[in-house]
Amino acid sequence: MGDIVKARALFKEAGLAFPVLPRKLASSLKEQGEWLYSTRPVKFHPYDLMDYMNEAGEGHVDDYAVLSHSGHGVNSYAIQYYLVCGPLRMFLFIGWDGVYMNKQKEASKIKECFGLANLIAKASAQKLHTDSRLMIVVSDFYGSYWSPHVNAGRVRLSDSKTPQQVLREVLDWLAGL
Repeated sequence: MGDIVKARALFKEAGLAFPVLPRKLASSLKEQGEWLYSTRPVKFHPYDLMDYMNEAGEGHVDDYAVLSHSGHGVNSYAIQYYLVCGPLRMFLFIGWDGVYMNKQKEASKIKECFGLANLIAKASAQKLHTDSRLMIVVSDFYGSYWSPHVNAGRVRLSDSKTPQQVLREVLDWLAGL
């Protein structure tokens, strides 16, 4: 059984959706640990979102995907899905499996976010130039923002927006290109 098949089975057993990885990355997804899959060696623990964001903003980063579930304490658990592919730098950090979280409600949110992320990945591959950059960060824990240029500064979004609303906003922006 390939690692992507194991990852899909793990997510399905947990009642979670699975993102559609770009074809060029899907075949290289490897199990790196418990609930940790990546297409490259893991440089930073996936819970350390800022390390991934900083790396993506500093310059050239080879395409990769990371898919993980990690956390600490009683309610600080999240699904992390990071996708760097061409001009897209997308980081989803969505709460799931904390003691005080509603697993079904959070699983539904993850499914919706993965669906929107899939659409964004497809649209960015079709509409963005290879020399441009689209940075998207959505998180239940740290707030969310997106910027059409990594070095142009952050377009800060209201903390009252849900991850789904932010992803829809990006998708609408891409549709207008």
